[in-house]
Amino acid sequence: MNFEGFEFDQNTRATLNALDSRGRMPHAIIIESQDGEAAQKLAALLSMYAVCGSEGSRPCGVCPNCVKAKNRAHPDINYPKVKNKSQTYDVDSMREIIEDAYIKPNDAAAKVYVFEKADSRFTAITQNTFLKLFEEPPENVCFILICENAQRLLVTIRSRCTVFRLGGEISLDESAVQAAEKIAEGITAAREYELMLAFRALGDKDLYEQIFIALKQIFRDSLAILSGAEPLGNAQLAGKLAARFTKMKLINMIELCDSSALQIKQNVNINLLTTRLCGEFRRISWQR
Repeated sequence: MNFEGFEFDQNTRATLNALDSRGRMPHAIIIESQDGEAAQKLAALLSMYAVCGSEGSRPCGVCPNCVKAKNRAHPDINYPKVKNKSQTYDVDSMREIIEDAYIKPNDAAAKVYVFEKADSRFTAITQNTFLKLFEEPPENVCFILICENAQRLLVTIRSRCTVFRLGGEISLDESAVQAAEKIAEGITAAREYELMLAFRALGDKDLYEQIFIALKQIFRDSLAILSGAEPLGNAQLAGKLAARFTKMKLINMIELCDSSALQIKQNVNINLLTTRLCGEFRRISWQR
């Protein structure tokens, strides 16, 4: 990927290059940052990449599409505005965007929608209105949600997005990743004992949060496979889960990770929590 004119941290550049090597960007992206200017720059780069007309390294920065995108003047890049006093996106606006998303682009091969302050402007109702479009997006349409706190967005939305955390990217400890993979393997194991054993890693107060982050990424990779996209991490493990579980079950598992991480922060008894987690994951696994 061409970063000329843009400065990003090493983790962000590596993730962007990895996505670029696959030949396409995800259809839904969350940019989470306390630095609004940095988030805007990343949204600009991604928008330019999506509409760039160059056959070489993208975004080229000099083609008509890139120049228009840089100046926020491209007809295929939409920055939706709020239309009410509460400064939130209303349902009617969402429906207009949904209809517009299925209309072919004007100048470029793709269309981009950039939602600024998404964590404060999206209500639960408007997110649910938008969910179907996120699940089955039109070809060559990209949605970029800029926010300060992605946790304010519904998990059903977050689970369908690739998340960039600028200025706060967590470099996961290898032992946390390994622990998360053991838990994921334990979920599909025939014996509950294997899952219980894997959950013992949550007793490490320095690692539990990273373990849940890594575990959620495995579930998101499985969702990506079910949606026809490429996983970012352990493809073999994600594929195994994707073959076993439906999208809804994987989303329920992500929600369970979020609620459990919060309980540990509240000093819940770890033995009671792991017992409950085993039961909940097994319940989700076998429910119809």
